[in-house]
Amino acid sequence: MRALRLTLAALSFVLLTSPLVRTQAPAPAPAAPETYTATLQVKGHATASTTIRIELQRYSSDGDREPVEKGLKFGGYPSFLAALRKARKVGTVATGGGTWTIRWASARPTPGGRKIVLITDEPMYFLGGGSKDAKPRAGYEVGVIQMEVDAAGSGTGSVAAAAKVKPGEDGVVVDDYGDQRIEIAKVVREKP
Repeated sequence: MRALRLTLAALSFVLLTSPLVRTQAPAPAPAAPETYTATLQVKGHATASTTIRIELQRYSSDGDREPVEKGLKFGGYPSFLAALRKARKVGTVATGGGTWTIRWASARPTPGGRKIVLITDEPMYFLGGGSKDAKPRAGYEVGVIQMEVDAAGSGTGSVAAAAKVKPGEDGVVVDDYGDQRIEIAKVVREKP
């Protein structure tokens, strides 16, 4: 089991400090709808790659974010999941193997562009789940996509295709089911 500790970046920033950010000067609103194409790579004993398509109709509103943030902060993962699944659909992630609903989409400015965090309401894939000594899948009920893009919409990132999200001492901890990290080698925003 591999846990990613994200301190004051990505999810911790978005989920636990969003109310603080809203009291400061507003950042420029991300443009939506947006469509991205991303090339994913998994490196291990062999390298595998695939392409995903991300279609965002909009970013999560304050009304959608607040119950999810409060659920995680005060009720833990079960409350987070319940609030996430009640949130409105904001987009989809698709591969040749299926399509998943995005219920959380957030962007924050970075010096070179934006950090985008997307959460699906179900796992997208259990990397390593087919091996005979695979760990149990129970509890890995969301997918988390993190992308850092420049002003043109190009960049890189990572995917936790099956994950748990929980509060941690230094922010939010994303517990990724996969033992190997799924990298977004290249992401490109399509022109409207």
